[in-house]
Amino acid sequence: MEEIFGQLVNRLKAAHGEDLISVLLHGPAVALSRAAHKADYRVMVIVHQLPVEVLRRTRPVARWWVQAGYSLPVYFTIQEFVDSLDVFPIEFREMKRAYRLLYGKDLLAEAEVSSENLRLQIEYELRGKHLRLRELYLPASDSAEGLTRLMTDSIVSFLQFIAPILELLGEEAPLDHLVIVRRVGKRLGIDTAALERVLHLRDEPVRLMELEAQDLFARYYDCLARIIEAVDKV
Repeated sequence: MEEIFGQLVNRLKAAHGEDLISVLLHGPAVALSRAAHKADYRVMVIVHQLPVEVLRRTRPVARWWVQAGYSLPVYFTIQEFVDSLDVFPIEFREMKRAYRLLYGKDLLAEAEVSSENLRLQIEYELRGKHLRLRELYLPASDSAEGLTRLMTDSIVSFLQFIAPILELLGEEAPLDHLVIVRRVGKRLGIDTAALERVLHLRDEPVRLMELEAQDLFARYYDCLARIIEAVDKV
């Protein structure tokens, strides 16, 4: 791993020269002490400027990196990085929890991400997904199978933005989804039994009867609405 990370830095230096500010490695793999999948390593590249002609020069590096089994590097100019801290607080706070500086200046260490911006992004994302869930209910509710699939497919995308609620409340989010849901419910004073049931269905599928699926969706939908209302008041 170390050898290919070194090769990546050398290729990026050759492509960008003095415009290259930093190369950061982040993602789930950085937090793990055991061997991880290549897809669990993510790279952020920060440069001074990024016109189209420079992007073209980076194509060979990106192609080589993807062919090696990794995800495409994400590029920011230095100004975009600074301006995006208040737009993507969840993502940047997650990066700050576990990352490695492969080259250059450690901009993440200096980055300040406010709790207010974190709260706004959580509420924005949850409200948007809740509205989308409402739209998808109409075609999915024709059958118990469709409704069950809607719940088990959507729960993960909701959890992505439910987990940071704990950080907003001063806790570090655990890795286990069920523990996250229970802890958020306890902190907000909300019964999360419906979300827990959907998580169990996702891991251990069971065929629900029509009335059972409709009842579970109603409780699932209401629980998410109550979480969003609580976040609005944090």
